[in-house]
Amino acid sequence: MNTHHIKTLVIALAATFAFNAQAAEIPNSATLKYSGSYGIPATMTFKRSGNQYTVVANINVPLYKIRFESGGSINGNQLIPSYYKDIRNGKTYASATMRGKQITYGKAGESQTKTVNARVMDLFTLSWQLAFNEGKLPSGIKVTNGKKLYNIGKLSPAGSKQISLSGGKTTVKQVRLQRGDDTVQYAFATKLGNIPAIINYKDGDKNYHLTLKSVSINGQTVKPQ
Repeated sequence: MNTHHIKTLVIALAATFAFNAQAAEIPNSATLKYSGSYGIPATMTFKRSGNQYTVVANINVPLYKIRFESGGSINGNQLIPSYYKDIRNGKTYASATMRGKQITYGKAGESQTKTVNARVMDLFTLSWQLAFNEGKLPSGIKVTNGKKLYNIGKLSPAGSKQISLSGGKTTVKQVRLQRGDDTVQYAFATKLGNIPAIINYKDGDKNYHLTLKSVSINGQTVKPQ
């Protein structure tokens, strides 16, 4: 095996075991509160009912409320999305509906339908998918923001750091992911069930930088030990 192959294998193994922790158990509910750019508050909730789930992220920009919502089914520890919505000031700005290999997506009034041989996720759902699967990226996956479909590059480890959380500190493992021409950064709190602790990405002219400040799982506040 030559040096190039060895290096590729090391990177792949590092990404696969990026969390160095067991897969998180899928909770019935989780509420994560973040601080966004310029201290703007944001909340992401995950809710499970039987084999169905929803993920909702609310970002309260002054005079402009943004809501990202998605949902679908759960098969083992895999999330299978069926819809995604980008809602701004109470009106649907863009959306996507997934039925088998068919996806209908686009801005309101500008939708199109395509056949794709891939599971399609939004970036918030993908953060939970990674959390529940030890940081393993599903094969054959695309992501959508409702407006477009993007190819996904490989997941790369990006080191660890400490963040302040609920009056204490906890270590998070960082990873990077290529989405089209942009880079998405996630970080996961490995000692707190791999919950998504940092979500950074760019969408058009908007930059989203979310850092976790508090969390409750199944109605119980979770704090670093």
